[in-house]
Amino acid sequence: MATLVSFGLIGSAAAHTIWVEREGDGARIYFGEFDENLREASPGLLDRLKPEARVAGSDKALKVDKTAGFFAVAGPVGKDDSIVAENVAITERRGDKPTKVLTRLGARSVADFKEQAPVNTLDIVPAGKPGLFKVFYQGKALAKAKAELIAESGWKREFKTDEQGTFEATLPWRGGYVIEVQHTDATPSKRGEEAYDSVRCASTLFVRVADGQQGPPQPALTTPKRY
Repeated sequence: MATLVSFGLIGSAAAHTIWVEREGDGARIYFGEFDENLREASPGLLDRLKPEARVAGSDKALKVDKTAGFFAVAGPVGKDDSIVAENVAITERRGDKPTKVLTRLGARSVADFKEQAPVNTLDIVPAGKPGLFKVFYQGKALAKAKAELIAESGWKREFKTDEQGTFEATLPWRGGYVIEVQHTDATPSKRGEEAYDSVRCASTLFVRVADGQQGPPQPALTTPKRY
């Protein structure tokens, strides 16, 4: 199937993520840096990705079309549905001993804080109440994982999951938040017929909070010119 690309997918986008935001009856997949309101475009680094998306709990893929500034997601999506996306690629890291890395960039957007099951290989889900979240890797709770909470203004806080993969955060302002988690797995395997030496995953969860104080302003939108 959509966060960090320091894993070799795109060398000049070392801190980039993808995240999913609901828009009307569909959604948008952005690629960039949420804290800086930096969003890649096409032509440019957006052209390097081919994400797939679906409604969590469904096996049917949603339609994903690349536009100049994001991937537009369309299909049968209910207002309370969670949308998940993932971009998967095998890249080669050069050095004394070249290695191949399977990179999984995952993303999820949720409408509320009801408890949900994991879908992506690395997934962040609400755990049943506002501010409570759980991180999974390959369907199992991921303990001691570092999670970064980012508000639209660029305000950040770091958390670490407990033995059950959970952490609790305060969401002080109205508006959108992204949670980012990354994880590396040194187990070699194959994807189809292509072998790889390790897996590097990163994932985001996007949620919009309706209650709370008015937060600091969002940074001005930046769209780098890359050709």
